[in-house]
Amino acid sequence: GGFYIGKYETGTEKARTSVDLSIAPTETPVIKPNVYPYNCVTCSQAQTLATTKMESGDRTTSLMFGVQWDLVMKYLETKGTAQADLKTKSTSWGNYYNNAWNITNANLKYAVRASSYPYDFGSWTTATEKSKTSSEKILLSTGADESFSKMEIYDLAGNEWEWTLEYASDTFIPCAYRGGNYDNSGSGTPASEHGSGGTTLASIGFGFRCVLY
Repeated sequence: GGFYIGKYETGTEKARTSVDLSIAPTETPVIKPNVYPYNCVTCSQAQTLATTKMESGDRTTSLMFGVQWDLVMKYLETKGTAQADLKTKSTSWGNYYNNAWNITNANLKYAVRASSYPYDFGSWTTATEKSKTSSEKILLSTGADESFSKMEIYDLAGNEWEWTLEYASDTFIPCAYRGGNYDNSGSGTPASEHGSGGTTLASIGFGFRCVLY
C-alpha cells in the first residue's frame, strides 16, 4: 500500500543541453548515481518517460504526486530531519547557489552557469574534485555527494527542480514542480517548496524523480 521513490533524480547517460519541444526525448532514463540529470523536458514529457521507459515489473511507475512529495517530507521529519531544514531553509543539504561545498567524487560531472546574459551553461566537465563558493551556480550529476542526501535520498533539495503531477491553481501555469535548484537559494526554495510552470516549460534546471507503487 506504500510507494518507493527514486534514490536519485532521474538521469541519463548522455547529457541533454538543449530543448526542441517538437521532438520527444529518446534517451533512456536511469536511476543511478553519477549520471547527467534528465532535464530539458516538459512535465508531460517527463511523465511519459516515467510511465513508459522505466523498468517496473508488475508495478506502476510515474512522476511523483504532490501528496507523495509531502509524505516524503514528513517521513524525513519523523527520522530526525528538522522541520526548518525541510520547510524554511535547506541550504545546508542542497545544491543551491548560496551553499558553498567541496566535493571529492571520482565520477563527478558538473556544468557551470555563465555569470552574464544569456546565462548559458558551458559543456559538462568531469572531475574527481570540485569546490564552489556561496555565489556560484553549478549543476551537478546525480548523487554527487553524501552531503546532499537525507536518509540516502539525494537532491530532494536543490540541484534540479522536479516535475510532479500536482496541479497549480493558475490555469496558465498549471504544472507544479518541487524542491528548488542550483539557481535558487536554500531559504527561498527549501525542499518542500512548490513552483508552477507552463506546459511548454523545459530547461536545464528542470528534471524529475520517479515513483513506483
